Amino acid sequence: MDKALYLAANEGSLVLTVNDRLSRNLSQQYDQVQQEQGAATWLRPEILGLSAWLKRCQTQVAGLPHFLNKVQLQYVWEQIVADDVERSGNYLLQVPQTARRALQAHQLLVRYSANFGVDESSEDHRAFLRWRQAWQGQATSQGWHDSIELPWLLAKAVVEQRFTVPKKIVLAGFDEISPDLAHLCQVMASAGAMVEEWQPPPCLNIQRQRVTADDPVDEVNCCARWIRGLLEKNPSAKIAVVAPQLEAYQPLIEQIFSAELDPEALLSGVETPETFNISLGHKLEREGVVHAALRLLRLGIQIGHDEISWLLRTPYLQGGISEADNRAKIDRELRRLRRFDWSPSRLSKTLKGLSSKHSVAVPEFISLLDTVNENLRQSSRKMPGSWAESFTNLLHKLGWPGSRGLSSREYQAVQHLREAFAELASLDSVSKPMKRSEAVKVLLRMVSSTDFQPEGSASTVQVLGELEASGLIFDHLWILGLHDSALPRPPSPNPFIPIPVQRRYQMKRSDSERESQFAEQVVSRLFSAAPDIVLSWPRRDKGSEQRPSPFIRHIEEGHLALADSCAPDLVYWNNRPVLDELTDQMGPPISSRKPFTGGTGIIKDQALCPFRAFAHHRLRAEKLDEPDIGIDNMSRGSLVHTVLELFWDKTVDQQALLSLTDEALVNSLRDAVSGALERLEKERRYDLPPRQKQIERRRLFLLARLWLDRESRRKPFRVVASEKSHQIKIGDLLIRTRIDRVDELEDGTCAIIDYKTGQPDPLQWLDDRVTEPQLPAYCLGMSQDQIGAVMFAVVRSKDKECGFRGVARDLESWPGSKSRKLSSKLEENNWLSFEDVLTHWQKSLPELGNAFARGEALVDPVDPDLACKYCDLKGLCRITEKVAGLQEVEIDD
Repeated sequence: MDKALYLAANEGSLVLTVNDRLSRNLSQQYDQVQQEQGAATWLRPEILGLSAWLKRCQTQVAGLPHFLNKVQLQYVWEQIVADDVERSGNYLLQVPQTARRALQAHQLLVRYSANFGVDESSEDHRAFLRWRQAWQGQATSQGWHDSIELPWLLAKAVVEQRFTVPKKIVLAGFDEISPDLAHLCQVMASAGAMVEEWQPPPCLNIQRQRVTADDPVDEVNCCARWIRGLLEKNPSAKIAVVAPQLEAYQPLIEQIFSAELDPEALLSGVETPETFNISLGHKLEREGVVHAALRLLRLGIQIGHDEISWLLRTPYLQGGISEADNRAKIDRELRRLRRFDWSPSRLSKTLKGLSSKHSVAVPEFISLLDTVNENLRQSSRKMPGSWAESFTNLLHKLGWPGSRGLSSREYQAVQHLREAFAELASLDSVSKPMKRSEAVKVLLRMVSSTDFQPEGSASTVQVLGELEASGLIFDHLWILGLHDSALPRPPSPNPFIPIPVQRRYQMKRSDSERESQFAEQVVSRLFSAAPDIVLSWPRRDKGSEQRPSPFIRHIEEGHLALADSCAPDLVYWNNRPVLDELTDQMGPPISSRKPFTGGTGIIKDQALCPFRAFAHHRLRAEKLDEPDIGIDNMSRGSLVHTVLELFWDKTVDQQALLSLTDEALVNSLRDAVSGALERLEKERRYDLPPRQKQIERRRLFLLARLWLDRESRRKPFRVVASEKSHQIKIGDLLIRTRIDRVDELEDGTCAIIDYKTGQPDPLQWLDDRVTEPQLPAYCLGMSQDQIGAVMFAVVRSKDKECGFRGVARDLESWPGSKSRKLSSKLEENNWLSFEDVLTHWQKSLPELGNAFARGEALVDPVDPDLACKYCDLKGLCRITEKVAGLQEVEIDD
């Protein structure tokens, strides 16, 4: 510890530091000196951060007024701005952000004892003056004060002899003294106090070297390896990394320093003492346990499926661990209902039904939903303190923060959130009763603006901003990111104070000249803060070329001795063992003689890719359903199927269709549409909104009417089966399948029909591996003489796209069935008759069935674009890695 500062502290002088970090550091140094001198006990020195000292003065100095805290101030200014917006109609303003900047402007004016008038104001400045006048009026009538006024009020208390000044005051680590503090010090000096400034003496024999990196990643990598080399030589060395733009560098530093300085902890996932400490924290809302609490409080009358899925998976709720497996299964079943949002009460009833149907019990989760539903019924207005109590009770009833043990970081985050509830309650003195939704919004804004820095054991390596490093001395120092836009910083004047006013009072960030002068002071301090200093800058950042800061251009380029990287990905990859390769393309064969679940989807997947079939139907690996707003495309297609099914159940044949009057046809279609929508609502367990139902009813009616026009142009037919389920054997594979429709034709043969609302391609029937096997598979159970046609019934709203697509003995009788591509493919394969196509199916489909029954699971897509583009298993089969590897080999060749 500097001798002069030690003597001042030992004599009982008041040492005021620029920040709390420096006060802790100096106190530790003082204690260390006392221990070295053999003292067993000693009086604690008066070493305090300026903000801590001012806070102490609030309670010790008589006659000081009531000060609002930060949350109260922000809320009052938000109300002032909101009221002005309501009167002026300027609804484009974002009230919370505007109020925050306006409050900052007011505090700047107070700190610098500055003012400005309407004559030098723009429209925005005049709006601010209105808001400030409203604040001053409320503050006067309510007796409110902003703590920014405290230095001026303390100076007044000194003059009025209500505050006894210390004999000696030392200002430690201040790069500059603000006007309010300067005035207070001047008044205290006039009252007999001795006021001094202190900066640590500069280091001697300083070695400075400049390092040029390719980009920030390379820069931080070099820094981490430099630190590790120093720690290997001297584990107790005091090392600091200073970054003028710490917020931009923080993610890189966290990632790369963790990998290089503590790789074992990174791999184990076990919480260990940190090797490095970053002065800049994260927003409190980013902490998982806090994020969970806020999501719980945000739940509304309607809960989206994403929120429900999260509720089922989070460990921060009661039963989150004990019911985890069952909740995951319930999540899957809810997704299959394809409903986008739920009310808590309806969801509770649905879960009870699903629990009974699938024997998956989640009683604790259902109880939580009932608790949420009861809490949401609170529609009355309450004071913020009552809402804070209500929110706390709700979280407690929901079992937050869960039954598992909390880590140290999570525990501290929970305590910070509880402090936020106390701050919400503090709004009682400045607020009126508010609705629940408003209270939640206020709480969310409070938490989103709260920084969270968990406390831990002292770290060897300190990562600081340029201001946090004030007054500190290190053994080794690396300053990151010294390009010309980082030091000096570009100006950033407050938008609510005219720039000439800010320049007149030399306010912070007001213009380039002032920033350059301040940067010179910072550089003078930092560049003397260690005997070993590395100054680095990146040539490129985010694709833009950079230039070095003018403060380092004269410093010579250095050549650092960096330790080898020990990042886990590189170390484990470079030292990886030689692995034995095993190609396992066969699963166990199917031994059951019962029908295998999956229908013709098994054959389709086997044709597209054997691994896809094995994963989907043997391993039951499949993507979870994604609910969508309204009716999803799959359900829309099913509705068309159901409408036509219900219509033909009553109408039976073409003759009956043609005999219907327009009125009878309309009534019949309306009945079919209503029946289809009722069936969908029953399956999905909820009623469609009236407007959406009306739109869907019209869509289905028009589609069905257009389609029946196509049916009326065919040769006579009779519908003999609709949505018929049957069992067929494809090679050694026994399956159950369902066909949309079977028609008996005029010549006694049958037409196998499948409704499609997309754009199917019958060419897939003619491939070696039949990738659309539903209709061909049905034909295996019939003799060739019985089959007259195999058709896709393409039901679409556009007239040109609506019609039949497929193969038949007599294509002329099927409207829209002719296809040049299909005819060319048939000629290419030398299939001259309808029987040739049937024979192809009888040969190829059993081969696919046999391959699946044998357990073939080779990753072998028939066509990457067809099989892989929309496949949900790419992360499991890793086909993209295989394709990338082949492409690299081709490039090398």
